[in-house]
Amino acid sequence: MRISSIECGRVLAILAVMLIHISPFANPFDPTVWSDPKYVYVAGFINQITRFAVPFFFLCSGYFLQPKLSSGAPLGVALRYCRPLLILWLVWSLLYAVIPFDPIGAWQYGYLESMALQWQMLLSDPLNQWWVGGMVHLWFLPALMLAVLILALCQRVRRPGLALALGITLYLLALLGGSYGKPVLGAEWALMTRNGPFFSLLFVALGFMIRKRHWTLSSALALRLLGVGMLGYGLEALLLKQVWAIPFGRHDFLFSSVPWAVGLFCWLLAHPNLGRGSWLERQSPKVLGLYCLHMLLVIWLFPLSMKWMSPGWELIKPLVVLACSLALYGALARLPLAGLLLRGQWSAQGAVPRATQSAV
Repeated sequence: MRISSIECGRVLAILAVMLIHISPFANPFDPTVWSDPKYVYVAGFINQITRFAVPFFFLCSGYFLQPKLSSGAPLGVALRYCRPLLILWLVWSLLYAVIPFDPIGAWQYGYLESMALQWQMLLSDPLNQWWVGGMVHLWFLPALMLAVLILALCQRVRRPGLALALGITLYLLALLGGSYGKPVLGAEWALMTRNGPFFSLLFVALGFMIRKRHWTLSSALALRLLGVGMLGYGLEALLLKQVWAIPFGRHDFLFSSVPWAVGLFCWLLAHPNLGRGSWLERQSPKVLGLYCLHMLLVIWLFPLSMKWMSPGWELIKPLVVLACSLALYGALARLPLAGLLLRGQWSAQGAVPRATQSAV
């Protein structure tokens, strides 16, 4: 089942993820580069206004998986769903581990010397790295797989509500060990609670229950929920910065992420034909592949960001990354291993599997 508005929402969400990683008006390695307060708040606004994206992806996965998980063989369904995601995670982890982030440096100083620092960074945090893979954004894939497997186990024992309860518990622990660690405990946990099922399970279970229980909201009510969530999220992030000096970019999710993402998802469900036939809808089969590959372009363009540091470049940079990502996707789609690289399947041709369509 395809819902035009949700497909368009998925494309907007991948654009939002790209924007998070591009980080306009911010330098993750040297915060002093854009230290002027106005740039700090502009960068923080961009970083946080895009945080609906990952919860939205998780909601989509739970929603579209619900009929099959409820059909009588949930573990088999979950394993078939996770297989292409696992393949993508392994393939792209390997690629990010062997492709130089600085191709010019690799050419000038030799491959091994150039890669030494890259590998050192990769191995610097063993506690969290095994949840992530070869590049920081790939954490999403094992997080989704774990959430789906836990949900399938709960469905197997005919207790899908248990997955929701576990999701709420893990989410509260994630906030306690993450964004709210400093205010409540005095420090964050060493374990990054964005990873694994801490963040993902609640939204995957919510998406499942929205469809299973036929939870619906009118367009007006969903829009109000969305607005309350956005406002609450902004107030949370501002409070944490002003009182505890926690930077905006620290927050992958907050309490208000739940009403924000659910409100947006339900509003799109209330307008199923929104965007039908549009450019956005036509891009939806590319979303998972774009998610996997776009960080390569972000990294390769980083030296240019340092060289051409200006407000104009920061505004243009997202469009450059988007155009290059679409071009790279098109180039990879012509390769014999296109299915492996972009969809987690061996065949280069054919329709995108429903599993990978609903994954992101």
